[in-house]
Amino acid sequence: MKLNSVQSPSFKAFVPITYYAKNPVDDKYVRVMKPENIKKCQSFVVRNLNGTAKSNKNDAFVSNYASYDSDYRRVRAVRSVYDYDSAKSYIITGSDVDTVTNLAKPIGMAKSESIERTGRSSSFETRLATNDYFKKIRDFLRYNCRQVKNQNGEKLSMNVYFDPKYKRDGSLKGFDYVDMRMVKEGEV
Repeated sequence: MKLNSVQSPSFKAFVPITYYAKNPVDDKYVRVMKPENIKKCQSFVVRNLNGTAKSNKNDAFVSNYASYDSDYRRVRAVRSVYDYDSAKSYIITGSDVDTVTNLAKPIGMAKSESIERTGRSSSFETRLATNDYFKKIRDFLRYNCRQVKNQNGEKLSMNVYFDPKYKRDGSLKGFDYVDMRMVKEGEV
C-alpha cells in the first residue's frame, strides 16, 4: 500500500514521528496516543533502522526510509528521542546520534550509583539527571538541529502506519508494520 511519494530531502538531524494504527471497526487509521504504545512503535522503527530487529524485521521499511535520509545512508545509526511525557517522539540520525548518546550518559551513571548504594535505580540524583537530559535534548533539537524540510522549505514529519495485533484475551499484543510516508508537518 503506497500512500505517498516525496523527493529525497536531506535530513539535518531529526524528524518527528506520528504513529497510526488501523481501527478494527471501520479500517481507518487513528493516531496512537498512549506512551507505552508509542514506545512499541518507536522500538520497531529504531530496531529496524539500526539493523538489530530479530523478529518483525522489515527490509522494505529500511530501504524506504533510506531513500529519504542521506545522513542515514552515510551513517546507519538511529536514536530515539521522546518529549518528557513521551507523547511526542523523534528519531535522530547520522553523526548526531553520538551527541544524544553522550547527553544520556549521566542518567546511566546516576542509576548505577543509586543501585550500588540502595539496590534501586530510582533516586533523587537519577530524577535530576533525567530532568537535565530532557532539558538538554529540547535545547539540542531547538538550537543545534534542523527539522527535515522538503524542496519547498516545508517542515516534514514521518507518519508510520501499523496493524494492531491482539492476544486471545483481547489485549494488545503489538503492532505489525504497514507503511511509512513523509508528509508536511501536521498532515495525516
